[in-house]
Amino acid sequence: MMRRGLAAALLTIAAPTGAEPIAFPDHFDSIGTPLQSLKTREGRTVHFTDTGEAGWTPMLFIGGVGTSARAPELVAFLDTLRRRLKVRIVAVERNGLGDTAYDPAWTFADYTSEVRQVLEHLGIGRFALVAISGGGAYAGHVAAAMPERVTSWHMLAAIASAPAGNPVCTADPAALEAGLAKQVGTPRVFWDMPADGVSARVPGFTDRTADEGAHAFFIAGQHGDARGVAREYRRFCDAPAAVSAFPAPAFFYYGEADPLVPPAQGEFWAGKVAGKVTFRRYPGEGHDVQYRHWDQLLLDVAGHGGETLVCSHGRARQVPGVIAPARLAAGQTLGICAWQAGSPKRGNAGD
Repeated sequence: MMRRGLAAALLTIAAPTGAEPIAFPDHFDSIGTPLQSLKTREGRTVHFTDTGEAGWTPMLFIGGVGTSARAPELVAFLDTLRRRLKVRIVAVERNGLGDTAYDPAWTFADYTSEVRQVLEHLGIGRFALVAISGGGAYAGHVAAAMPERVTSWHMLAAIASAPAGNPVCTADPAALEAGLAKQVGTPRVFWDMPADGVSARVPGFTDRTADEGAHAFFIAGQHGDARGVAREYRRFCDAPAAVSAFPAPAFFYYGEADPLVPPAQGEFWAGKVAGKVTFRRYPGEGHDVQYRHWDQLLLDVAGHGGETLVCSHGRARQVPGVIAPARLAAGQTLGICAWQAGSPKRGNAGD
């Protein structure tokens, strides 16, 4: 009898009266957008990712040189904003990267065909077209091939073509592959970005870029095979896509201090647009505008292209018009206020 009374007392201590019951989830949390595959009509297996939210604004995202279908994970540091704005991201993997086999005969036309087939498979008709860096050359071909399906076109530090005299265009292909082998074999080297930029401000960004490089260059057993990346660089030596009188609104985001893809590349694309052009220029900023101003890109894709996202005294808000950095008042910065918090951490912060 005493034992039974003691046991009851202990149970009372372990589960106090009025304690809130645990709310157990009925779903798994995301550990990354899953990779999917599709057999194309040409017999190739193409890989892609899709965040998959039905009814949201679809975005075709084309990552930079040497990126896989997992490249949208690099901008997941603003996923809360993406979800609030209801933007769905689809990325189609390119030749010789990630899980996609290398085919020396693969062309820009093959890419646009694969994009069409993935979008058809997903039931997506119209979409926003977004490219960063080296993805710009591919986006040009998508814009030329299916302009009627693009609701808005967005290019962030995105290339049109290699400048005249670029040594890549005259290099021996084998020599180019050999020269890139060390970078491809060491993703942290390939993703070396300024230590005082996005890498320093976004926790975990440096490690995530290294993970992306490892996925792009090793996941299918390539062991650092540089052929896909080398061919991408040489593909930029081809004439840019024949975009003509593009009808939809277009947005261009370029750093005026970008030595890799200067604003002149965006001006080339802007000259091909018959619809409204919004050109956002960032004085003193370099190539990582593609990540630094991803928040503004999401706002533009979601239909707020006539506004600029500004952090003013600790509160982010939308300001009418395209606000140049020089017009910001004291205490204001572009983008969400997280960019304003603290100073960049100096030191070992590669990209």
